[in-house]
Formats: sequence, C-alpha cells, structure tokens
Amino acid sequence: MPARVSVGFIPVAVSLQVTLAVAADVFVSGPIGRPVAMVAVAVLPVVRGLVALAMVAVRPAVLQPVLVAFIEANAARVRLVSRITAAPPTLEDVTRFDRRGAGERKPHQGGHSRHPVRVHRASLAPSRGTGATHAGCNGCAGPKSLTWKQLLDRARPRQGTPDVLSDASPILGRGARTPLMPNGFFVGNELDSATRKPRGRLELDPTDLLTHGLIVGMTGSGKTGLAIVLIEEALRQGIPVLAIDPKGDLPNLLLLFDRLDPVQFAAWVDLEAARRQGQTPEQAGAEAAAQWTKGLASWGLSAADVADLRRRYEAVVYTPGSRAGVPLGMLQSLDAPAGSFDAQEEDLRDEIAGIVAGLLGLVGIEADPLRSREAILLGTLIETAWRKGEGLSLERLIPAVADPPFQKLGALPVETVYPRRDRQALMLALNNLIASPSFEQWREGEPLDIERMLHAADGRPRLSIVSTSHLSDAERLFVTALVLDKVKTWMRRQGGTTQLRALVYMDEIYGYFPPHPANPPTKRPLITLLKQARAQGVAVVLATQNPVDLDYKGLANIGVWLVGKLQTAQDRERLREGLTGAGMAPAVIDTMLDATGKRVFLLHDVHRSAPVLLESRWAMSYLRGPLTREEIGRLMADRVSATPAAPAPASDASAAPVAPAGLAQSFLKHFGAEVADPCLLVKYAVRYKGMEETVGVRAWPLDAASAAEVFDGDDLPVDEALLSEAPPPGVRFAELPAYLSDRGAMRSMEKAIKDRLPGELAGTVWTDPLTKVTSLLGEDRAAFAARLGQGAGSPPVARLRDRLEQKKGELEARQRDLEGRRTEKWVALGSAVLSNIGLFTGRKRTISGAGTVVSKNRMEGTAEARVEALETEIAELERELAAHGSVDPARLQSTTVVPTRTQVKLLRYGLVWVY
Repeated sequence: MPARVSVGFIPVAVSLQVTLAVAADVFVSGPIGRPVAMVAVAVLPVVRGLVALAMVAVRPAVLQPVLVAFIEANAARVRLVSRITAAPPTLEDVTRFDRRGAGERKPHQGGHSRHPVRVHRASLAPSRGTGATHAGCNGCAGPKSLTWKQLLDRARPRQGTPDVLSDASPILGRGARTPLMPNGFFVGNELDSATRKPRGRLELDPTDLLTHGLIVGMTGSGKTGLAIVLIEEALRQGIPVLAIDPKGDLPNLLLLFDRLDPVQFAAWVDLEAARRQGQTPEQAGAEAAAQWTKGLASWGLSAADVADLRRRYEAVVYTPGSRAGVPLGMLQSLDAPAGSFDAQEEDLRDEIAGIVAGLLGLVGIEADPLRSREAILLGTLIETAWRKGEGLSLERLIPAVADPPFQKLGALPVETVYPRRDRQALMLALNNLIASPSFEQWREGEPLDIERMLHAADGRPRLSIVSTSHLSDAERLFVTALVLDKVKTWMRRQGGTTQLRALVYMDEIYGYFPPHPANPPTKRPLITLLKQARAQGVAVVLATQNPVDLDYKGLANIGVWLVGKLQTAQDRERLREGLTGAGMAPAVIDTMLDATGKRVFLLHDVHRSAPVLLESRWAMSYLRGPLTREEIGRLMADRVSATPAAPAPASDASAAPVAPAGLAQSFLKHFGAEVADPCLLVKYAVRYKGMEETVGVRAWPLDAASAAEVFDGDDLPVDEALLSEAPPPGVRFAELPAYLSDRGAMRSMEKAIKDRLPGELAGTVWTDPLTKVTSLLGEDRAAFAARLGQGAGSPPVARLRDRLEQKKGELEARQRDLEGRRTEKWVALGSAVLSNIGLFTGRKRTISGAGTVVSKNRMEGTAEARVEALETEIAELERELAAHGSVDPARLQSTTVVPTRTQVKLLRYGLVWVY
C-alpha cells in the first residue's frame, strides 16, 4: 500500500475502530442489545488488520497516536467481550492480540502469559524530532529520542498484568509500567549484553516483586550486596521489611553513616583485615569512608541520601536465644491466640504444625505431621489447650504428654496409639531441652508479633532482622519455622491489594526449602507464602548460592530472577532449564550467563519483555561483612537497654517435673505450703483376720535413698476426694529422687510396696472379754469403750437380748412343766394310797403304785433343776446387758494384728505432690 494512501487511511480506520468500540460498548447495555454489540466485535478485528497494514510504511512519529488508539480500542474490545459474556475478561481474552498479527500466544511454563498493557499517552508524547521522547523518566539527563524498536517495546505486550484485568484479578492487576518506572526500586544499571557497557539506569517496579524474587550467585558474586540494595529501596519507599539472616550479613543495613565520616567507619572496620594490611583502625576507616563516598557518588548518591534513608525507618536486630540484640520470646508462641479458635482454625492448625515440627526438631526428632505419633500427640495437646483459651508452656506440655487431658487420638485410645512407656522418651527429650542452661533466654524478649515487627510505634516502617547465625542448625530451623508461620498467619488476616505491602527476605536458604522428599518445618510455610502472599501484597525474596537448593514448586512460583555468577555446571544447567521454561532461548541464556560477574546479574522478570543484564548499584549501607554477637550487641545497645524484657515464667513455679513412665501423678493440698514435695501414693485393700475388708490411701515422702527405704518414714493418710490432677499455680516443686529415673525403677518400687506394705499396715485392736467385740484398727481404748457403751442397738447387745428373751421363754415353759410334774406326783401319790387301802382290810397282800410315785417325784426334781439353771443363766445375761450400758475401759484387752501378703491387695500407686 503506498505511503500516501496509508497515511490517509490510518486516521479514518482508527476513528472507525474507536467508534465501533465505543458504540458497541454503549449498545450492549442499550435497547438494541447484544446482536449489535456482537457485530461490532466481529468488525473490530477486520478494521484493526487494515490499520496494521497501513502502518507498514509510516514513520514512527506518525504512529504514536495511532498506537495509542490501537491499544485502547483493543482494551475496549476486551471490556466489551467481558460485558457480553457477563464475566470478567480472562487471560485467554486478552492474549488474542498479537502486535505482529501472529495469532494467539501460548503461556510459557511457569504460569505467566504475554498480553497487552495500557500505554499512557504521557509516556508516548511526540517529540520535535523524527522520533519520540519519553518524559519524566527518573535518571534521564533530558529528552531522549527513541528508536522505532524502543517505541514498539513500549507498546508491545508485556508479561504481567494489564489494566483491563485489575478489576477481575486483584492478585495480578497493576497499573501501567514503562522500562524506567518512576518510583521504582533503583537497583543499578542495565548493561549491554555484548559490550557490557551501561545502557542507563534500571528501576524495578515494586509490584513486580509480588510474583516474588530469587537471588542466585556463588560466594563473592555480590548477591548479599544486591539484596541489601533491594531492601534499602523498599525502605526508601516506606515498605517494611522482615529479614531472616542465618549468616550475619544483614545487620550491615544498620551501618548507615549519614556523614560518611571516617570516624564513623573506623568504629566498624574489620580490625583483623586492617591489621593484615598494616593499617590502624583510623586509617582503615578513612579508606572505607573515601571508598563509600566515591562509590555512592558514581551512582548519583551522597551523604544526604544516606541520612534521608536513615530517617525513614526504624531498624531492629532480633537475636532469639541471646541477649546480644533484642531477645525474641520464641516460646511465647505457645500462648493461646486471641479470638475464637474456630474462626481461624485453618491458620492456627498450620501454626501448631510449625510449632510442633520446630520443637521436635530441637530434640532431634524428624516427624511427619500426618504420620508421626509424636507430632500428632503434641499438636492435639496444643490445640486442646488453645480451644479452651489456655496457653501452654513446655513445663505444662511435658506432664500433659504423660497424662493427656483426652482419652483418644482419633478413633483409638491414647494408650493404643502411643503407650505411656513409649511416651517416656519424648518427655525426657523435652525435659532435657528445659534443663539446658541457655533455655531461660528462649523465654524472654519481645513477643513474636509480625505487625509489631513491621511497623514502629511512631508509624514508620520497620526493618526487623531475625539473626540466627549464633544458633545451632536445629535451633535455626525452629526459629525460622515459627517466624514464617507467624508471617503466614498475619498475611492471611490482611485484605487484598495490588500494591506491595511488605517484603520478606531470607538469606542463604540452603536447607530451609529443599527439593522433595525433604520436608523441614520451614518448607510448608514458604510454599504457602509463595503461592498466596501476593494477593495480600506480601513479597518473598530468597537468596541462595545455587538453585539446586530450592524445591521445584518454589521456582515455579517465582517471577523475578536475579542470577549472578554460578559456581558449577550443575547450577548453570538448573538455571538454563528454568529460564528456558520461562520462554528464553538457550543461546541467549548462555550468552547472558557468561556475561555475569561480580555485581553483574541476569535479570529475568516475567513483567518485562526480555531478560537484561543488571549491574547492582553501590549500597548505602557499609558492607562490613558478617557481624558477631558482640558487634550486634554494640549496634543494639540503646535499643536493648530501652526495651524491658518480657518476664520469664519460673520453671519451678509453672509445672511439676516430669513423672517417670508408668507413674501417674496428682496433687494434694495438705499443709498450704509454697513448695510441693513428692510422695509415693498407695491405694490398697486389706482384710484382717476376723474383720471386714477395708480400703485405704496413704502417702510416704520420697526423701529416702532408695525405693525400699521409702517405707521407713512416717506415712500420711490421704483423702482421695481431695486429690487433683491439675498442677496448682504459684507453687514450686522439689526435685524428684534420682532412683526414679533409673531403668527398672518402677519394678523396684512395686516390689518394695508389696514387700513392705503388710508390715506398714500392722496395728493394734482392742477386745472386750465380756462381749468378745473387737475394735476397729486404729481405734483407741476410750473411743472403743464409749462406742460399746452407746451400742445398745449394736449386734452384740441385740444378740444378748435375743438370748435373754429366749431363755425367759424357756424358763416359763420349764416352770409350767414343773407345775405339771408336781401335779402328776401328787396324783400318783393319791392313787397309790387309794389302791393300797386293802392292806389294812386284809384283802390285799402287796403294795402297788409306789414305783409311779417315785418316778413322778424324780421328774419333778429334774424340772426344778432346769428351772433353776435357766434362772441362773437369765441372771447372767441380765448382768451382761447391764455391763454394756457402762463399759470400764480397763477391762478392754489390746491385741496386735499384722495382715499377711495374701490379705493385702495393691490397687494402685503413683506420685502425689503434697503442699
């Protein structure tokens, strides 16, 4: 198409395109409705293609307004499609536009797509020359002509988020950006990959970091310096930073010398390095001051910029487990969270999982949160307490391991899942942690409050550096996991935003985010942050010496890569794989990786059209190198002295020591003392000969040298109803005897109880020789006599009364029998007399009836004897009954009774703390 025709056609075509877009945009909600709008949508691509053909022979200056209208019309079409379909535009909608007319572009691996962004007219203002200028670019000396390629670079689709998606996707949406974004992070210069000469100042859009960042480079590549520059830029723009520092380099951020005075530098130079160079501290300080002044000046910075940065934020170096910096109360994380547990159940369960994994890591137990019975038990204990609104300490957690406040873990009893004898190892491991001399320092310090760590009391952003360089590997994992879990919980409570709200940086991530199958407690919160934090405006930047350290899931969620000099071919190959998957040509990758060096990085930003070489700027902070604990103490001396340490709960006042496995413990208030002493609690049943079975509970102080000697002391009667299972608050606990921790201690204790208990149960009883009644064991003579005197209704007295009544009844019967016998005797005698009258008349020669009389007389005598015997027996019974009414204690006799081993049953035994 001739140029003249093209130029003449462009305004008409563009006007037609814009008119169609606007008309369709109006009609879609008007009376004509959807059909007209659909026709407009169909015509728009045709007109757009004609415009593209007309552009071929047209000069760049003419195309500026055309390109603007062209892109705006395309944006209108996308909005129109979204209104027609009654749904927000998707990536598929916006990726249909291709500046070369090559059709749709497919998203590259890693989840990012190429699609258009709105280009503001201000960024394409026409120039007086043949090209175009950019206006308002930070760092430019003045108006600069843009080439045709640069102009198209501005209008071309960029990887990232277009304006038209801002309403539909708060995570991805962001405003328009240019290669030199005002208010960006001034991280250095862009270098020409061929000549390695500066092309100009490079600023990183803060919102680019919402896709998170990765800094990779071998030792000496300058990655720590680049990270410090990145943090400085965030703080300059009022963005708070939380940095986790396992190496000790990041406290350099506090070495901001606002006057660039040699005296300021002299106080912090490396004395050993100065000595090797034959310099005094003053000479080394002067050299460092000159070096920093010159280095900053080469980047357009001065002491005024350093002073301005220093005023903008507050810096704190936290040193968990140490008083060098500001102590951080890591164990306060067991305190119950504010608010309802159910309302934040998911977050709190994740936090509990991190706490448990960290604790188990401290004691050398690698636990799977879903399979490890140690992790399941501890997690359930913490959740049970938090649901009740109760906080925990390790001192309270350890006894709960022995006696959980629940009966089941899942569907099975606790003893089936995790027997008490097996729990002993976990209790001892946690107890050893408490017994560590440095344990007290983990209790004190500021609470682990992320909001407080990100914002100072005066409203300024805060730089919070959690230094873990002084800790062991297990302790570092514990601290880092807790901090990341707290960040995750805090992040989920924030509202959505497209702006950068906070930056989380972690230096030297080796071992904290390893590839599968390794699963340290830090891995889960890191994956969650990389996947979800961008929605709440939280950026995560990680640094490592080689990319093999990172889990592939982490790499897939990182959009800004800063790659420095790599040490091994394996590292280069891993980077090639990642960058090739991000859409870069392998040859370009190799060329740019070859160009990296000290402070020179390959910058791959998914929001930019192509990777660039970056030379990092000079840091305003004095890069002194890793600081020791003593040097951190010097840095934070004023802060530490002004910050009152949180009171540490006394270990002996918060919970009882751990009871040995198999020995349940309880608590008994008996004396009202402040110190609770350990005692052996024994519940038994004993049946003395001739007595009923009785049940008793006694306690013997555990102050003897051995288990067998425990019973040599005085016992204490115990009311079982007064025993408590909860440790009393504010009571200190004495030490347990050493023999309880010996292997087989419980077997020895049980044997001693069975051998010695019968002898300990020997006692004195009183017997009444009159009534044959025996006193209760331990009942004294007077009480027994009084009980006998008051026992008219007692069984012995009742039996006497029954016998007396019986004898009286027998007496009456015998008396009647006696009267009958007497009558029979006299009748027999009369009959005998009458029958023998014939002797006197001579008609009878023998005497008859004499034998009957004698027999009856004998029977009468027998009846009289029986009556007399009953009367005597009744009199004796009456005397016995009278004796029960007034018992003389002197008549009672004492008897010692000792049960045999077979007469004693051991019901249970345990540990009781008596106070």
